Amino acid sequence: MNGSGRVKVFARIRPTATFAQDMIELLPDGKSVNIHCKKDTRRGYINNQILDWSFSLDRFLHNASQDDVYQMCAKDVVTKAMNGFNGTILAYGQTGAGKTFTMTGSTESFQHRGIIPRAIQQVFREIYERPELAVTVRVSYLEIYNENLYDLLSTLPGVPPVDSSLMTVTEDNGGQTRVKGLSIHQANNEEEALNLLFEVCFLFFGNIFVLAHIWLFNDDTN
Repeated sequence: MNGSGRVKVFARIRPTATFAQDMIELLPDGKSVNIHCKKDTRRGYINNQILDWSFSLDRFLHNASQDDVYQMCAKDVVTKAMNGFNGTILAYGQTGAGKTFTMTGSTESFQHRGIIPRAIQQVFREIYERPELAVTVRVSYLEIYNENLYDLLSTLPGVPPVDSSLMTVTEDNGGQTRVKGLSIHQANNEEEALNLLFEVCFLFFGNIFVLAHIWLFNDDTN
């Protein structure tokens, strides 16, 4: 969402070896697409099947780099969050569409890091550039699967065990949404925040902790 409260919608098209140009027509404005479907002959040659669809979004991202995606979709949200606005970045799509790659990135290169590590970097850069402010960064990592809540940082030392079935979404007296039982971890710098991210990545993708140091000391700070 931007400062005016309007939700922005972007569509990232996963690159394929054979792009369906006969079905997907991206218009020059970068914000519109026409979808041309083939007639389903199983319904018979005479039917009311709609074959052509048109959609308009804030931006269609085709063959876009990770940095392009962050600059267009996330940077402004993080900046406004640092100015006191609530912000949400949501990746939605079917299995295999590229949500994890977009949000977390590749484990193989600094250039292919995703939105979350780039946002962490931006947050701590802005904290450094605003010495007049006292900012505390706290991190939680929640998974919602089949309407069940799971704390993905519950395996860290010192985190008391919580039965996931007892975790509930609540609203405090100030109107803020909370998850009862979800662990909260303070991150004093970018490295600590990245290590929390990689704690979760380790559970799903194997040992990639070394990347935290590669990313932190890489000369590319964009």
